[in-house]
Amino acid sequence: MNKISVALIFRDEALNLPYWLDAVRGFADEIVAVDSGSGDNGPDLLRAAGARVEYNPWPGYGRQRNLACDLCGGDWILFLDADEWPDQAFVASMNQFKKDPEIEAGGYYIQMKVFFFGRFLRHGGFFPEHCLRLLKRGHGRWSEREIHESLLIDGPVGIFRPGYIHHHSYRNISDYLRRLDSYSTLAAREMLSRGQRGRPVKAFAHAFFNFVSRYFLRLGFWDGFAGYLAARLEATYTLSKYTKLWEMGRELTDKGEDGKRNG
Repeated sequence: MNKISVALIFRDEALNLPYWLDAVRGFADEIVAVDSGSGDNGPDLLRAAGARVEYNPWPGYGRQRNLACDLCGGDWILFLDADEWPDQAFVASMNQFKKDPEIEAGGYYIQMKVFFFGRFLRHGGFFPEHCLRLLKRGHGRWSEREIHESLLIDGPVGIFRPGYIHHHSYRNISDYLRRLDSYSTLAAREMLSRGQRGRPVKAFAHAFFNFVSRYFLRLGFWDGFAGYLAARLEATYTLSKYTKLWEMGRELTDKGEDGKRNG
């Protein structure tokens, strides 16, 4: 029988962890959690549930996930965040999956349902969402990027079904705006490191198209006010990301010109 490890990277997730633990304990043979410095009782909740909890200062998403991966002992590793909770169909499928001795795939995409401020988003490009999160141990690694990391699989890749992971992405607008500032800064740094540069017109164009695409072209308006909020806030994130990229590029240019004058 295949042993399943669930890998979690987290910080200050005490509010989500009781729901998360209830959802994963139905199939997880092992829970491995890497904490980057929680100030709440999240680590204690995990240890009380039998999880292995290790501390590691934050090195970026990809490196932290790879550390969690290295600590896992299961035949298969499922990577979840604390706000991602398997439904009953997923749990049943995972228990059936554990009984299959001959699985040729090196990894699987899992199906996600996105909940925005508690509302399931069926439109706007949020459903169905597929994320590569189930890995056969030894058959892949995470790209070591600060944000928007990806799982690189050695071997065939399938889609895990039936069942969904319910992604309760943001509790309220304050939670979204707080994370927006952090995520957009990381994304801008990542783009800058790849040689990209921003311009105001590009920031506006990307944000405008993001909103039009999600709200109109992909029918986000069918999800009511939640659909509007999701499209509007995602466009705000895009505007922030590209504006920060423009600002960072200007700072590099100014430093270069100062260096030339001083030289």
